[in-house]
Amino acid sequence: MNILHFVDSTDLRGGGVPRFVLDAARVMADEGHPSTILTTDTLDTPTEWLETAQPGNRLPRVVKLERSKLPGGFLSQSAMRAVRERIRNADVVHMHCVWSPPNLQIAAACRASGVPYVVSCHGMLDDWCMAQSALKKRTYLALGGRRLLEGAARVHCTAEGEVEQSRKWFPRGRVFLMPYIMDLDLYRDLPGKDAARVKHACLRDDSEPTVLFLSRLHYKKGIEHLLRAAAELKARGVKAKFALAGTGDAAYIDGLKAMARDLGVADKVHFLGMVKGEEKVSVYQNADLFVLPTSQENFGIVLIEALASKTPLITTKGVDIWRDVQRSGAAGIVDQDSMKIADMIAAMLADPDREAKGEAARDWVFRTYDESVIVPKFAAMYQEVAAEAAVGSGRLAMAH
Repeated sequence: MNILHFVDSTDLRGGGVPRFVLDAARVMADEGHPSTILTTDTLDTPTEWLETAQPGNRLPRVVKLERSKLPGGFLSQSAMRAVRERIRNADVVHMHCVWSPPNLQIAAACRASGVPYVVSCHGMLDDWCMAQSALKKRTYLALGGRRLLEGAARVHCTAEGEVEQSRKWFPRGRVFLMPYIMDLDLYRDLPGKDAARVKHACLRDDSEPTVLFLSRLHYKKGIEHLLRAAAELKARGVKAKFALAGTGDAAYIDGLKAMARDLGVADKVHFLGMVKGEEKVSVYQNADLFVLPTSQENFGIVLIEALASKTPLITTKGVDIWRDVQRSGAAGIVDQDSMKIADMIAAMLADPDREAKGEAARDWVFRTYDESVIVPKFAAMYQEVAAEAAVGSGRLAMAH
């Protein structure tokens, strides 16, 4: 299978979407399914994957496209010529994110070429997301977004919760329900705590447990609730420090720091910045508890990463896979409410079985999300839609 992806950017500051695309391309290529990523921003792309680099054995290829100088964010005419050439050599095209204007162009090119395409929603049709800039999103769906979705060979959702919320926006579409492909190689042999402690002094202090938040620093993630919970725990005399790892808008981060000062917990809250690779895994290992008090996530890769690092977690029902992570035995599910988050943190930090639960949850991750489990199901889906398209093309040829 030759698989062609389109994603706006491979910048990992964008969260789960670029992470999934990079992981899926590498893992599928390793399994003998050549993968090419088309993107307008190659930040965080491995250098050896770039089209300008020397080709390597079974490495994905990444091709940078330019956008039109006209308003709207569409691809340029020259970029679309390159896209159409790539589509002709692809068995399946996989597009990411509903709201990307180039997806409308690429879908039209796929239809013209008779090549099937798949669209991953990435939670963007969940109720919370659809309530943000609602009129703009409904207009986009009316002008082409719904056709994009209903014309797809499959619309990829990661959990039943995502299907339930999003299906009303493409009622005639065909859903493919499957967790993300994740590259778990970094988590097979955990690096230990020292890799992160060398860089982050706050993690070297073992006098109180560490509560970790690791994701984009964005209002959607509910960080304000965590800061209020930190203040409540301090008032109760519960020992804990809070490490916030990730990047975001500078003004928003300044607002979080100001809030921490106003709540009297600036001494308890530490901003680690962006963490990647082995350092990120080590940060997870330094945490006694991971907390993601988010408003909405369709999957939440960070939750699986935390459990793979033996770190129990707390999150909300805003995560579409909350029922799944609850089955790990090391996840507390709570309302997005600072008092309830504080109660859960206190209870889980005091749990004498917390470390044993973390060990068991790590085993659950590899049984549930290992590439050997997920990749064959994606490969079978790609093969199925390619076969359907071939049958459809044959019928069309016979009709003519």
